[in-house]
Amino acid sequence: MKARVRSFGPLLFIALLGLAGCAPSTSIVQSWRDPEVSVADGTYNKVLVVCLIKDETTRRIGEDHMVAFLNGHGVASYTLFGDQLEKINEEGMNAKMVAGGVDAVMIMRLVDQSKEQTYVPGTTYPSYYASPYGYYGYSYGYYSTPGYVQTTTIYTVESNLYSTRRGKLIWTGTTSTVDPSDLGRTVDDIMGTVYDRMKRDGLITAAPVAK
Repeated sequence: MKARVRSFGPLLFIALLGLAGCAPSTSIVQSWRDPEVSVADGTYNKVLVVCLIKDETTRRIGEDHMVAFLNGHGVASYTLFGDQLEKINEEGMNAKMVAGGVDAVMIMRLVDQSKEQTYVPGTTYPSYYASPYGYYGYSYGYYSTPGYVQTTTIYTVESNLYSTRRGKLIWTGTTSTVDPSDLGRTVDDIMGTVYDRMKRDGLITAAPVAK
């Protein structure tokens, strides 16, 4: 059914540590797809989700959240490899995954975390604006709000989707998230952004309607 395309599409994303702040804002920096590959409904039913995060708890939270988003089509890597993710590189592992029904592997990693500082100028207005009585003495001074430096945190995440049957990369995208607030909202924001780009790139297509 068509809902399966939606559940497969946003295969992604990273567990970012919760930070105090407003809702995250995510945008696509760049993306690429194999022009010979597209994903129709039912093509990829089991996707192994891998978050390359050093903190094991955060990794598991991120993978669980993504698997839930895939609505029955995702498998968290920690359920297969535990805390020994390096096993995914063992010889013959791709063949084992194919034999186990894993159609694709989504690997996500945080490639950069940066901070940008912007000076926000203050405001100044005549003192007589403060009250009806101040107008008389407006020349005695001004009220002002001092300027301040605003710090913005930016996370850059790379998401790679590999086909196990083809044995190669079929889509990759880089996202930039500004001021992430909490894990769940950030993961959802990245998922939605990547899903939209995968559709625009033509990787995700709706299955033909049966006649």
